[in-house]
Amino acid sequence: MLDMASRNGETEFTTISLSQSAPAALDRRTGQRYMTVLQAGKLVTGRFQELCLIRNISSGGMMAEIFAPVDDGEQVGVEFKAGTVIDGVVRWVRDGRSGIEFFEKIDVHEVLAPHRGRMSPRSPRLDIDGMATLEIEDDEIELPVLDISQGGIKVSIHPVLEPGLDLIVNIEGLPLRASAVRWTGDEYAGIAFNNIMPLSKVAYWAARQQPK
Repeated sequence: MLDMASRNGETEFTTISLSQSAPAALDRRTGQRYMTVLQAGKLVTGRFQELCLIRNISSGGMMAEIFAPVDDGEQVGVEFKAGTVIDGVVRWVRDGRSGIEFFEKIDVHEVLAPHRGRMSPRSPRLDIDGMATLEIEDDEIELPVLDISQGGIKVSIHPVLEPGLDLIVNIEGLPLRASAVRWTGDEYAGIAFNNIMPLSKVAYWAARQQPK
């Protein structure tokens, strides 16, 4: 399977290595067999959450492109698109990338595959304290944002929000997004972007927000 994304004109890949060790800081893939996919993830530390782009993964660990600083020796949880969370420790940090060693060996294909019964893997979500202006026809409402992903946001409920409602999401520091309300509940509503947000934009923006 091969997924691709473009950043600065280059194609980004995640290498799935058959090695059992965590990726080294200078990994040239020499002599390794590998497959490539694109995989976003979420890092959870005792201080914050952040999105990351997993560039190399094996049963023993992974190398990720990061957008907020982590410390060598810091314990982290890694949440994958399929919903699985794997615990590990940061072994190195260099040039905006980090090597993480898992505490236990994993089955890479099982971890990356969507859970049975799920139509498609959900983009990792970050809990945040933010505000969004929702532009609905000739009106605007401002609501707290509870979480965000590349695919959408969760906001506090408002009487005007109903499933299927089309609107524009305006969040300071992020591109405008044509969107639609997907679901509503007693307290919250889920809004999906019509086009996903680039991971780097969401990640850098979220890294500047005050964590909850």
